Amino acid sequence: MGFEPLVWYCQPVEGGIWATVTDSAFGAYTPCGIDSVVVCISHLVLLGLCFYRIWLIRNDLKVQRYQLRSKYYNYVLGLLAGYCIAEPLFRLVMGISLFNLEGQTGLAPFEMVSLIIVALAWCSMLAMLGIETGIYIREFRWYVRFGAAYGGCSMLNLILHRVLFGVFLFVYIPQLDPYPGYVPIRNDPLIDTKYEALIGGEHVCPERDASIFSNPLLLLSKNPRSEFREVCGAMRLGVSGVEMAATQWPLGLAWQ
Repeated sequence: MGFEPLVWYCQPVEGGIWATVTDSAFGAYTPCGIDSVVVCISHLVLLGLCFYRIWLIRNDLKVQRYQLRSKYYNYVLGLLAGYCIAEPLFRLVMGISLFNLEGQTGLAPFEMVSLIIVALAWCSMLAMLGIETGIYIREFRWYVRFGAAYGGCSMLNLILHRVLFGVFLFVYIPQLDPYPGYVPIRNDPLIDTKYEALIGGEHVCPERDASIFSNPLLLLSKNPRSEFREVCGAMRLGVSGVEMAATQWPLGLAWQ
């Protein structure tokens, strides 16, 4: 029969319909291979895509957030996603198998695992749709749509509500409004590292580029950092501050 854990997981029927009628290279393991490779992997990918998009919406502060102008389309998608959750759970509870052609009772372990993964994937899709009704982002949405279309239309999984969900989500182009009170964090630095040149070629606060050993004002200070900030602040006063000091200086000498 083969490897014992694999036999327990797939429960093949030697000499059954899958082994004799089908031309598959897997033989009696055909339903197990198809369900595990096609259905499980596609829905695990969909599960990861939905979780990553939820993470982007909740935690990434660099993406632009929007609000949906109309939420009715999302409600329809949520209803279809609910059906996609209910169908595998109903099959799991009632023991309904799509691969049982030999009159066996109950579900094989590979079918149970597959149904649980499918239900979890569509639960994540429903959670993502619920979050999108409040906050919507454009990033990563096409990856989720392709994943949902492939997962809903995968082989031996052509169920009407899943096909409808994949089609509706794929053609969905929502009308968006900017999310009120939110400004994304910019990737580029807000402060330019280059200093603006004044008339005459002078730079604003050139002392910032000087070290404490080359500047005599900073050498005289007991606290070079505070003196550095004071010098830069004084330089930012501009021409008006220099003119004021120039007009007050002769008066001070005459008074003395």
